[in-house]
Amino acid sequence: MTKPAPSSNKHPAGTPSPASSAKNIWLALLVSAWLLATLAGLWWFQQQNVRPFVSNNDDTRFWQASQVGQMLQPLLQLLPPSAVPEGTDEPVLLLHFWNPDCLCNQLSQRHFDGLISQFNPGQLRIVVIAAPGTSDEQLQNFRQLNGARMEVIRQPLGLDLPLPSSPALALLSPQGELGYFGAYGFGALCTVANDDFFPNIVRELGTKGYGPFANVAGDGCFCAWPAQKQ
Repeated sequence: MTKPAPSSNKHPAGTPSPASSAKNIWLALLVSAWLLATLAGLWWFQQQNVRPFVSNNDDTRFWQASQVGQMLQPLLQLLPPSAVPEGTDEPVLLLHFWNPDCLCNQLSQRHFDGLISQFNPGQLRIVVIAAPGTSDEQLQNFRQLNGARMEVIRQPLGLDLPLPSSPALALLSPQGELGYFGAYGFGALCTVANDDFFPNIVRELGTKGYGPFANVAGDGCFCAWPAQKQ
């Protein structure tokens, strides 16, 4: 009499076990949850931070480069003299408008770092204008992180500077003429078409001149510039 073949718990080749199927389902659910959380985070970020560089409530003079140059003159007059030796040509001036409470600073940092790395102090003077309300501790931390090359000042008391947004920059010729004012880039990631865009402006301002050009038309990761408390 033939004995029946012993039973086996093994599954046919190519057929996943129940435990493996459950693991794959949980993995798919985790990936889906992660994707949904990422999309929700991006949506929240855009709702909170993506805005026009110049909004409807901002000073309309910022749309005209010639007007911006005039608006910056009181600030320029309050800056200390540059540290270049006597008889040496003045460098191009970069005004970097910085609000320490703005999350968008991280996105524009690579453009700022690119300018710092490509030009020495004799070619580019860097003055950081901190927003009203910036604490002494925040100013000190910025100096420690970025080195002694940058001059860091808080927006002077009594100076009316209705800046629309930050991060922002202004580039001025050695003669104090405005070449560029506006954003470091547009879009949620603060992009520009060419990473050499700002270095090229600095080179032209140092030789034959550039602008004036106000680059303010667009949406991106910006924070409204805080008003000065009276």
